Amino acid sequence: MKKGTIVFMSLCFLLIFSQACEKKTAVKKEEGGGPVLAKVNDTEITLSDFNERLKEYPSIAHGGTVDLETKKGFLDNLIVRELLYQEAIHNGLDKEKATAVLLEEMKKRILVDRFFKKELEEGVKVTGEDVKKFYDEHPDEAKTPVEIRARHILLKTREDAEMVKKRLKTGSKFEDLARTFSIDPGSKTKGGDLGFFHAGAMVPEFDAAAFKLNTGETSDIVETRFGFHIIKVVEKREGKQKSFDEAKNELEQKLMQKKKKEKFDNLVSGLKSKGKITIKDDLLK
Repeated sequence: MKKGTIVFMSLCFLLIFSQACEKKTAVKKEEGGGPVLAKVNDTEITLSDFNERLKEYPSIAHGGTVDLETKKGFLDNLIVRELLYQEAIHNGLDKEKATAVLLEEMKKRILVDRFFKKELEEGVKVTGEDVKKFYDEHPDEAKTPVEIRARHILLKTREDAEMVKKRLKTGSKFEDLARTFSIDPGSKTKGGDLGFFHAGAMVPEFDAAAFKLNTGETSDIVETRFGFHIIKVVEKREGKQKSFDEAKNELEQKLMQKKKKEKFDNLVSGLKSKGKITIKDDLLK
């Protein structure tokens, strides 16, 4: 994976993490928050506060409802959290050096999150015309993947695999050998048949060997964490071109991600060119 992609994906994760952290901050009174539902010492929890926090509850988040007892329990959780927050302040934890460091780090995360959201979440748009143009100019992006149907014989040791390979060379049928010797319970009784699958569906070593084969060809011995395989490709199905309507939602997501990545790379490049950055490589060692 390229360095730029790693940084970009890290910031995507940061965005999610920071949003989760923001939701977990202590309850505070907001102007125009509506009637006061509860009061914890001098801090008021308004009905608006409560309803906003209640959106975090799993069933509400998925469009469901909660009963009165659940609401009472949720309110009690908010009250307990506020009491703990107040007690932490009373004990001076907000003035400790370690707390200040953590608060500063959280401040950085939230500000980066807001900037990231403004620049990439809100600043990048994809229109229907953009998607159609992308579809016309990148037809391979709108294809179903190539699939192969393969059989395999899975053996515990290389010696066993060598023995099966010799039997194949002397004319034994692949399916018969799979039923007799394979230790894969899922395909053994089917003569080693794995059905159709696309690239990436199997472990890397198996994938790489299988997709190099032409229809009817048998592989050499392939070692994976499961054991030693002999693979035979039975059938190959080429990728099918999707219509625009079939592909547009997927292509919209791809194009959006592509535009965000481009904007992110340009943004970082510009900031680096303007910034004064010094790195002491010897300290990394």
